[in-house]
Amino acid sequence: MAAQDRILIRGGRVVNDDSSQFADVYIEGGLVKEVGANLLPGTPEGVRVIDASGRLVMPGGIDTHTHFQLDFMGTKSVDDFYVGTKVHVDACL
Repeated sequence: MAAQDRILIRGGRVVNDDSSQFADVYIEGGLVKEVGANLLPGTPEGVRVIDASGRLVMPGGIDTHTHFQLDFMGTKSVDDFYVGTKVHVDACL
């Protein structure tokens, strides 16, 4: 698997619907595989590491309040429904 398919988000405050904790998030193939303290110590080969220190991390989080193609003061959002609902892991960082 390429490094883009394996991502380790380190040191952020992981926020779920029922709690928050300082933890790491390991993602493989676009899926959250593990959440916990000190996952994959060191610098794992073939894994893209993202430092989330001082940031909130919402694994699997979905922003349900959106304005796709909304007309506002003579402008229009560039996101249509397809682009705006496509999942990108990095979008939350």
